Amino acid sequence: MMHNVKVSLFYRKEAIVPSDQINIWSWLMLKDEYTSIVERLRKISDDEERKRLKKSLPAITVSGIFSRRKADHLVKPSNLICVDIDGKDNPSISNMEKLKERLGKLSYIMYCGLSASGKGVFCIIPYEDYRKHKLHFYALEQDFKDMGIVVDSSCSDICRLRFYSYDEHPYVNFDAEVYTHTLDKSSTMHLKSEIIAPNKSDDRQILNVTSKSLSLREVLLQPSNLDFASAVPLSKTEETERLLNLVIERRIDITSIYNDWIKIGLVIRNLFGDKGLDLFDKVSSFHPKYSQEEVEDKFFELDEEKYRASTQSLFEIAAKYGIYK
Repeated sequence: MMHNVKVSLFYRKEAIVPSDQINIWSWLMLKDEYTSIVERLRKISDDEERKRLKKSLPAITVSGIFSRRKADHLVKPSNLICVDIDGKDNPSISNMEKLKERLGKLSYIMYCGLSASGKGVFCIIPYEDYRKHKLHFYALEQDFKDMGIVVDSSCSDICRLRFYSYDEHPYVNFDAEVYTHTLDKSSTMHLKSEIIAPNKSDDRQILNVTSKSLSLREVLLQPSNLDFASAVPLSKTEETERLLNLVIERRIDITSIYNDWIKIGLVIRNLFGDKGLDLFDKVSSFHPKYSQEEVEDKFFELDEEKYRASTQSLFEIAAKYGIYK
């Protein structure tokens, strides 16, 4: 993605005519005199004071340079769209840092950072055709809805303002994929009302919004430890089993490096005991020189005093092949 993208800058929310132009990366990444306002805003609880502070922040039009803040006054498009995820619209999401980390696994996310309040995140996404801004937004809205996430519908406005914010540890991908999907408005009615609300009788229901098989995107955003207030925390054994089942389902060989194979077997044996043999055999079976007899012999030979491996090492090995817990 290009590094020099100019957008319009507005010093006041009410302004119709922009005050200046600014490189969007300077806006997103650099600290300035407004950073201290954001830091104060995140610490106070008084709603009126929070509104006053937010109103004092400048804003940009992420989707381009405008002569006036109206859709038909677009001078130069940036081919970027901003998607807002507010905490109040997503009460099941309790950890925005974790959400930011997981959204970063989506190939089309160029930037993801905390909102000015710190109670939400916003994502900036490169998209194909600014003339189809709303149709691209509706497709994104549906994608996020499929992940159990409600996005702010006003992002469908190409000249929508994005208030200044600052994130010490944002997700950034200069090589993000260009988002090409579009969706007709008639297919997206009542998206917000269709999100499944948390069900006290079945906490694991969150994010299982359809009965179809999950895509990689949906798998990456399934609830995990502390991601969602009502999600059931997974044990180390459950996390490991889920990860290995993904490996088996996708038929990916993560054992090509001998030392990695040993670590995988040791983690499985430590967590599952002798019953883990079947799991180790299935994970090993995608190696081109797979031998069931060799797998069995190696599994029962493994000894923690001889080999050392933590559960985390298994997740690190899987991550090298694009598989995450």
